Amino acid sequence: MEEKGKIENLIHNIKEYAETRIDLGLLTFQDKASGVISSVASAFIIGILSLFFIFFASVGIAWWIGQSLQNPSIGFFIVAGFYLLVAAIILLNKDKWIGLPIINSLLKKINLNEEN
Repeated sequence: MEEKGKIENLIHNIKEYAETRIDLGLLTFQDKASGVISSVASAFIIGILSLFFIFFASVGIAWWIGQSLQNPSIGFFIVAGFYLLVAAIILLNKDKWIGLPIINSLLKKINLNEEN
């Protein structure tokens, strides 16, 4: 009779352990997912604000160059050419400058709890 009680107690403890491990896994996943989502949201907001800055600074610089050269359209073409050159350089180095840092940042954010 005592052995039956011990077996039932053991089964009960195993079930509680399994439920606790599942709950811990879900909480860990939620923590990591919320960290990644908050990082992506922050990067998105900073990116949008940076685009506004670059846009207005570009218009101002293009206008200033155009006024200096007595032809506003030339200023805009010069700024457009500069951005074309920058885009070509970034395109040639996109994996090294963009892909790897983003992947490393996300993996670091996901694995942050495991290191602690």
